[in-house]
Amino acid sequence: MNINFFDVIVAKEYETKTNGTVEKKTAWNQVGRAWTSKTSDSLCFELFLIPNQRYVIQLKEKLKPQSMPDFEDFSL
Repeated sequence: MNINFFDVIVAKEYETKTNGTVEKKTAWNQVGRAWTSKTSDSLCFELFLIPNQRYVIQLKEKLKPQSMPDFEDFSL
């Protein structure tokens, strides 16, 4: 079974001075990896900052429960 992994990266912008001129630069850091589930309805990712910790994001749409009141129903 071939599982494709995707990089989770962050960008940090900073300024450096070279020969008196200020240059904007970007540093890219890989902070984790992500992959889709077998059914492709969720996305899992693992951050390298927290060992053995995984997070799951559900991609499919869930219906809003009918018993939950709207924000406008609350009054102070």
